Amino acid sequence: MDNQLEMKVKRMRQKGDAQKAYCCMTEAPSPWPVALCQCRDWVTDNLGTHVKGYHLETRQGEVAGHIYFALSEKALVPYQIEPNVGVLYCEWVQKRYQGQGWGRYLFNNFLSEMKAEGVKGILVEGTDREGSMHFSHYSGRGFKMILEQGHRKLLYLPISQEEVAVKPIEMRIKPKRESPVEILILNGYMCPYEAATLIAVRLVAPEFGEQVKLEDVWLTPETLNQYGAAKGIFINGRRKLTGGESEEQIRQAIREEL
Repeated sequence: MDNQLEMKVKRMRQKGDAQKAYCCMTEAPSPWPVALCQCRDWVTDNLGTHVKGYHLETRQGEVAGHIYFALSEKALVPYQIEPNVGVLYCEWVQKRYQGQGWGRYLFNNFLSEMKAEGVKGILVEGTDREGSMHFSHYSGRGFKMILEQGHRKLLYLPISQEEVAVKPIEMRIKPKRESPVEILILNGYMCPYEAATLIAVRLVAPEFGEQVKLEDVWLTPETLNQYGAAKGIFINGRRKLTGGESEEQIRQAIREEL
């Protein structure tokens, strides 16, 4: 760890903090500037309720890492969770600072404040995909695997309570075959990588005219319970797009349902 960098961890409290979110998209010019702005605006609008966070900042005020989370009472995730549990949404340290201990420094600051605030423990939904919140990253910190659903791995780190009451919300979006093809977009907390695909779907869907019906829903606690999903693009009830797809790939996904 290079102490000359004089990194500090800053709790996000102001709109200006939210407008510096997603340092993962600022390591190089973002290929999705509109998506980045949309995601930052969502964080700005929901800061302190559905999303909280910490930034790892250089002495020049540049954000080099982030942790975004919410408490279970306000977390927009497809789980029913007992109160006063931290839910970690996303964690990242820019690649140029990885392997130097800054990720651990950021996380330990976050964990210390959670302990001071009396949080029972921390939940995180990891994956088995490299570079995408891989579950092994959290297992190495003492998180325990408590649920597995396909690529999704739910892990828990006890603080004051060894076990946590949590269960998945039932998915209420069912696959179907019908005309017109129905596309459901669930907007909410997301990374710009995913948001870029949502924006592209809005551009592509009108090309199919009356063959496609588009429903664009902003995520709230009510819609979370209504659909049983926190985010995603569903084409006739199937999650066929995950993020980063080209417009032609989106067209192909729609054609497959026609």
